[in-house]
Amino acid sequence: MVIHLPISKSIANRILLLQAIHGDPLMRVSSDMPDDVLVLHDALQKIRDTFGTPTAYQSKIENRKSKIVLHLKNCGTALRFLQVHLEKRYPGEPITLTGDPRLMERDSKPTSQTTSARILHGENIPVEKNESPYITMSRKIAEAYPNVSLEADWSSAAFWYEYVAIHGGELFLEGLTSDTLQGDKIVADIYAKYFGVETEFEENGAKIKKSSIFNLQSSISLDFERTPDLYPSVALTCERLGIELQATGTERLRYKESDRIEAVEKHEVRNDHRIAMALMCADYPVSIEEQACIAKSYPNFVPQHITPIKGVNDDGLGKKHALSKLIHAATSEYVWLHDDDVVLPEATQKAVVLEGDLIILPLRMESLCEKPSLLERLQIAEYAAIQELTMRSAKKGEAVMCSGANLIVKREVWLECERELHPEIPSGDDMFLLEAAKRRGYKIGVIDEPDYTAIVRPQTTWKAFFRQRMRWAGKAPKYTDRDIIRCGHLVALANILQLLCPLIILIKFPIEYGLIKKREPQTSWLVALLLEIVYPIYILIVFLGGLVRTNRW
Repeated sequence: MVIHLPISKSIANRILLLQAIHGDPLMRVSSDMPDDVLVLHDALQKIRDTFGTPTAYQSKIENRKSKIVLHLKNCGTALRFLQVHLEKRYPGEPITLTGDPRLMERDSKPTSQTTSARILHGENIPVEKNESPYITMSRKIAEAYPNVSLEADWSSAAFWYEYVAIHGGELFLEGLTSDTLQGDKIVADIYAKYFGVETEFEENGAKIKKSSIFNLQSSISLDFERTPDLYPSVALTCERLGIELQATGTERLRYKESDRIEAVEKHEVRNDHRIAMALMCADYPVSIEEQACIAKSYPNFVPQHITPIKGVNDDGLGKKHALSKLIHAATSEYVWLHDDDVVLPEATQKAVVLEGDLIILPLRMESLCEKPSLLERLQIAEYAAIQELTMRSAKKGEAVMCSGANLIVKREVWLECERELHPEIPSGDDMFLLEAAKRRGYKIGVIDEPDYTAIVRPQTTWKAFFRQRMRWAGKAPKYTDRDIIRCGHLVALANILQLLCPLIILIKFPIEYGLIKKREPQTSWLVALLLEIVYPIYILIVFLGGLVRTNRW
C-alpha cells in the first residue's frame, strides 16, 4: 500500500521566507499543500504586493494609507516568522498579525521558530549544545539556498508508524529519504527500537512493516525536547499497546495548537491537527467536523477522507434522491455508504487505508431469529454465494457486483457518474455506479476483511422476498457493462440448462456449494441442495416479474 506524504512544511516555510527575504519569486503552491505553507505564502505575497519586495523597500513613508491585516489561522510558524520578518524588513509599517483565538494565546517567549527566522535573516547566532533540530535545519537551508529541494514530511510519517505499530501490516511511504534535514526522522529509530516497526529505504521512499517477532517492553522513557511533534503518535501507540510511557521534555507541548499533553490524555481533538491524526490512527473516533483541522499539515491524510453517512429524508423521492442529498452535502474525499437497516462494520471507527476510486466491501446475511426459518436459511445461503462471486470477480479486476449497503466511493466519482444512475429505476444506484465508474476508467478496489463486513437481514415473508428480488431484476435490462452482462448470461444459461436437463445439477451443485461454504461454513448441504433445486424456478419467476414490475420501491 503506497502512502502519499505531504511536503515538509518546516522546509517549505523556510524556503518561502528566504525567497521573500531575497526578493525572489515565491514558490508555486497548490491546495494539496499543508495549510501552514499556504498561510505563510499568502501573507508574504500580500506584504510584497502592498509594500514591495524587501530588496526594493526603502523606508517607511509617513502617513502611509496602505494598511493590511494578515489572518494566520492557527499557524505558529507563520506568526513567529512574520514577526521577525516585519521587524527586519518592514519596520513600523501598518501590518497587523492576527489569527484564531488559540494562536493569539500562544506563549510570547522566543522559540526555535523565532531563532530560525533570525538565522534566515542573516543574524550570526552561535551554535548551542543540543541545539533544536529545527534551528540546525534553518542553518543548513540558509547556507544551501537556493539549492534546497522539498522533501516528504517525516513528522507526518509518524502517524503511519503509529498505524503499523498498532495494526500490523506493511506500508510504503513515498518520498521519504534517510538523507534528510528533518530531525523527526528519528521516528524510524524509535519505532524500530520500542515497537518493532522496521524501515527499509528504497529508491522512491521507505517501506515500513511490523516485525513478526518482537517483544514489547512494559515501559519506556523518551525525551521529546528536540522532537515534540512525535509525542501524540508515540503516546497513543504506547497506550494502545499497553506500554507505560515516561515522557520528558514535554513542557512546551502545553503551548502548541492545543495543550497536547491533556488532549492526548482525554482523547480530545481540540482543533489540533496532530492530535486528530494520532487519535484516528489509534482507532479513536474523530468527527468529520473535527477532522477539518488536519488540512493544517496533511490535507490528503487518508483516514480523514471517509465519511460514514446514514439516514436522510428522501422527500418522498426515493433512495437515490436521498443519496444525492447526502453526497452533495459531504465535504470529505470519500463517502462510506450504508443502508439504514444494516449493522455497521467495526472498521467505520478505524483509520482506513484506501486504494481505489470505488471500494467494494463485504456483506453477510444474518437472521435475527435464533432458529431461522427455511426461507431465511435459503436467503443466507444464496447471499453467501453472491458475496463470494462479488469478491472473486472484484479481486480479478472484473467486478460484476457491488452493494450500496456497504460501499466506499470517492465523492467526485459519484458526482461525475450521478446522471448515469437511472433515476427512473428505484433500485440500482450501486450497480449503475459500478458500471459508470468502470466505463470512465476509475479504479475499482476491494477490501475483503472481517472488520469491514456489514450485516444485512433476510426477508421474513415470501411476498417481501419476491418484491425485493423483482426490484433487483427490474434493473437488469439497463446494464451495459460486458462483465456484468456476461455474468448474467452465464447464470441464466446454467439455470435454463438445469430446467431442460436436471442432471446438470450434479455439475452445478459442487461448484455453488463451494461458493456458499467459503462465506457461510455452517450452511448444511441439505439447505444448499434445496436452494440448487428451486433456484432455476425462482430465477424464472423473478426475471419475468422484474420485467413487468412498475418503477416503485
